[in-house]
Order: sequence, then structure tokens, then C-alpha cells
Amino acid sequence: MIFLYLEYYLKRCDEGTIAVEVPIESYVVLGLSRYLRHPAIGDNLLVSFVQRKTEVEEQCDSVWLDLTGYDVSFFPADRWPKPATFCQLPSLKHNVWIVSGLCGICRHITKYHRSSAPSPKPILGFKGNTLLAPAEVSMWTKFCEVDIVECVREVLRLRNTSTVTLPEDIGKLESHLAQPLKVHNIYKLVNDMQNVKVSSSKEYELSGEAVQFDFHENHKFAEGFTKTLADVMLFICIHLINKRLPIERLQEHLPRITNWYDRVVADDECELMQVCEELILFDQALLKPMEADQLKVDVPTSFSLYKADTKKLNLLGDKVLTTNQPEVLGILEKVKRLDLSVESMPNDRDENLFDWDAVPLDAKPEGGKLPTKRIDRKTHQLECLANEVIALAKPGHIIVDFCSGTGHLGILLAFLLPKCTIYLLENKEESQQLAMDRVRRLGLKNVVYFRCNLDYFKAPFDIGVSLHACGVATDIVLEKCFAHRAKFVCCPCCYGKLYEFDRIRYPRSRVFQESELLLKEYLCLAHCADQTHDLDNSRTNVEKSHQGFYCMDIIDKDRLLQAEELGYSVTHKRLKPENCTPKNRLLIGTL
Repeated sequence: MIFLYLEYYLKRCDEGTIAVEVPIESYVVLGLSRYLRHPAIGDNLLVSFVQRKTEVEEQCDSVWLDLTGYDVSFFPADRWPKPATFCQLPSLKHNVWIVSGLCGICRHITKYHRSSAPSPKPILGFKGNTLLAPAEVSMWTKFCEVDIVECVREVLRLRNTSTVTLPEDIGKLESHLAQPLKVHNIYKLVNDMQNVKVSSSKEYELSGEAVQFDFHENHKFAEGFTKTLADVMLFICIHLINKRLPIERLQEHLPRITNWYDRVVADDECELMQVCEELILFDQALLKPMEADQLKVDVPTSFSLYKADTKKLNLLGDKVLTTNQPEVLGILEKVKRLDLSVESMPNDRDENLFDWDAVPLDAKPEGGKLPTKRIDRKTHQLECLANEVIALAKPGHIIVDFCSGTGHLGILLAFLLPKCTIYLLENKEESQQLAMDRVRRLGLKNVVYFRCNLDYFKAPFDIGVSLHACGVATDIVLEKCFAHRAKFVCCPCCYGKLYEFDRIRYPRSRVFQESELLLKEYLCLAHCADQTHDLDNSRTNVEKSHQGFYCMDIIDKDRLLQAEELGYSVTHKRLKPENCTPKNRLLIGTL
């Protein structure tokens, strides 16, 4: 049984009609569930609507649904089911999984549909990889999970004026659909379509005009030549936009989107369109057509939603942040004027608090399919963090392994601390599946899996751990620990990938914020912190590496000062042996 939790604002029953006001995300998930038809609502998929806990005076970005005849449950704001509190909604619980994030939930429901329906809809794409990459690393997944939903909200908020400007991301989708078709094994498709045999770009170029395949014209759906889950999610959203801006109004400005829309409608003989129409409550004010005389939308000349998200790099204007040694030395002088003790201590633990010989294979690094040359180093890393967690943990504690990957640290802790519950939090589906396989072979019963990004995780816990959480992820982990007054054991990584967003700002502590350091200078130090290399290697620039280690200590000092400001007692030490990884700093916080 899949327990699905969707948020709602208001509910009213009038003359036999059950009307519910919901955010866009709830509408998308429910629309997909109805479209798949299996698992049926109330059968293998149990849908619960939980009311937003904060008061809502008036929503300008929601949609009213007609749930008459739907077998769903409702929970008021003061009586949420416990699993619904663990993650940002929408979320679902399925056996030992808790999933959050729009794309993750839609994939999970679709995969279950594919494995259990007599005639499943084939919308997960080649090898089931549609929207597999998490939103943090894939601009396309982020667009389908976050950006298109925000587009709908912006359109619903638009007022009737003579000129209406459409959201920027609508123009990006229009430009994306103009890009040439890109699919796995493109020449197999060419052969099938043209009844020819070519296997490479060179053969294709030599094949002559008779075999020419229009790569632009055949970009028929969002991800290529066939309809996928991405098309379904985008259609459900854009159908709402078309309520306010009818398709004929958009044709002139967004011809590719309107043609794509028509193809999705026709692909399943209007079934998806019918699902949307049945769900949306008739005659609601926010969905009334606009009467604007003029529409404006900025369509980039050439734009692909498959490219990397450059916001996650340290950028100064259009240039990647680089380090100039005289400038670095000047920045380090500013740090010295803060008169702080910037150093990490050697690891003083003489003995392990556990016996590796008593640990089964699947709880060791060898069980995680690591390359042989990495096993010794990973063993030392796990050993150092596990010792610190064992020293802090008490029976009944909940320990979260953030960015758990294939479960190296969390699974070891689950075996060593059977009276504690271990949450493995990971946003990569494939990595988490490998962790689940290991846990199943070990027979561990104290592991729960969270498949979501760090921001979506809301559950209380006692100890937060992370081993090489990349860049800003370490600061998000620390924020989670601060919010729940949890102890932490963190080994940071990828300092050069720090970037600001929403609530994460740099520097972190008041001491550094009130200093003369500029943001770009702080990020320059973070960049230098990644210039650390194996000191035993004869090719290593030893002086540059020592500077890098010092910059690591500066960034971590800032993090630990923030923790101290929040009442933590902190320790800053190094892993043992120190050459088990260049990123060998360990941050420990207790209350």
C-alpha cells in the first residue's frame, strides 16, 4: 500500500459536491494518479489530504478540485498523520520508503503502476530513466519539479491588464522544444523511420538527401520522439495556464508549445485532457480567461533545459571565479586581523569503539562495490566518523545519514547501533537502491529510507552525520541540525562549490559577517580550500596544498563559530590517518 499525502487549504461541501482548494503540486500528483488509473484511488494508493498548518486568508495561486466520488481522507491542520510531518508535501510512504519532491513522487507512483498494471502506460522512457536525476543536479528535473509549477502560480496571479507578460520560463520551454532531437541511440530511430541502415554521424552525413531526418521536426514531445512522464506533468500544469490564456491566444507567441500541447492531447485520444477537466472544479475565478490585448514573452534564441545549472558554480558576472595568489594573500591578511585561532586538531582517539572483524561484509566498504584502491581510505573515513557517533549516541536515538549515497556510513551505524534508528537520506534513486539491497542482505530492521533533497526533509532527529556532503550541502545539513537541536558529526567536501541561495548566506557566523571580508573574497578562500592534494605525491605543490588546508580550516571555523553562537560546544579535528582523504576535516557539535 502506498500512502500518499497531499496538502490542501480549504474544503467545502455544497449540494453533494466536495470541493477542495489545493496547491499546484497536489493537483499534479492527483492528476497523474488518475491518469494512470492503476493503482486506483483508494485501492493500492491511499490518498490523504492534510490541511496546511498556517492560516490562509486568500490564495492567489491555488486551484479548486472536484473530488466528488473520490475515495480520499481528510486531516485537519491540528491532526496530521505522523508520516506526513516527516517531509515537505507532497510526500508518500511505501513500506520502508518515504519520498518527497514532485518528480520523485510521480516517478515512484509511475514505477509502481508499471510493475502492477495489466497494461501499463510506457511513460518512463528509455530504461525507465525519465526524470531520474534529482533536481539539484538536473536543470530538466528542476524545471519539471519547480519552475513550471512557479510559472503556473505566476499566471494565476496575473491581473487583467491591456498587456500581459508571461513568465520567463515559459519562453525557455518554447526555445527548448526548438532544439534538435536528442535521444539514446538516435540512429536506431533514424533507421526505423527512414528504413535505412546508418550507425554513426559519419554514415548519416554520407547517406545523401534521401535519408535526411529532420531532427528539429521530430522533437515532438518534451524529451524527444515519444511521450514520457515529463510530458504528463508539464501538460497538467500548462492545461491550467491555458485556462487563463486559451491555446489560440498562445499560438502566435508560443507555436512549439501549442503544437506540443495538441500532440499530447491527441496521443491518448484526449484521455489526459479528460482527467484534467474532470478534476478541475468548474467556474472558479482564478481560471477565468484573461482579456489582455497584448501578450509578451521572451523566447531565448537558443536554449536547452538539458544544460548544466551554472548557478551552482562560483560566478562573478559571466566569469568563473579564479584565484590570484597576491589577492589570496591579501584576503588571508584580513582573516589574520580577526585574531582567531584557525586550526584543526589531530585526531586523538587511540582505539576504535568497535571491532571491524565483527562487522559483516555488507556493512563494510567492500559491500558497497567500491574499487579496491579506495577501500582502505574509505574504511579509515568511516572508522573516524563511526567512533564519534558511537560516543554520542544513546538507545532510542534517531541518527540521520545525510547524502547517504549507497549507505556506507549509515549501514555501518545501523549494524553497530541496533537500538538506534538510522535514516538514510539520499536523492539519487539508484544509489539508494544499492543501499537497500545491502540492508536487506544484512537483515537490519532499524533503517528507514528518505528519497528527497535536503530541503524537503522535516523529521526530528537526535544526531546528524554527513561524510563528504558536497559544497553547500554541508551547510544545509548543519542548518537541519540547528533547527532540531541535534548533535552533528560532519566531514565537509568540495568547498569550492559553495554558493548562496534563499536562506544560505555566506559568511555563516556573526564574527565573519561583521569582518571586512567581502563575499567574493570569502568564496575565493573556499575555492582555495579545494587546492589540497596528497602531500605524499612528488608532483604535489606542497606550499599550495598547505594553503588549501588552512583555507579549509577558515571556512570550517566560520561554520563552527555559527554553531557556538547557537549554543553548541564544538570540536574541530582531522581524520586519522590524515592522508585517507584530502578533505579530512571533522566538525563535531554537542549541546
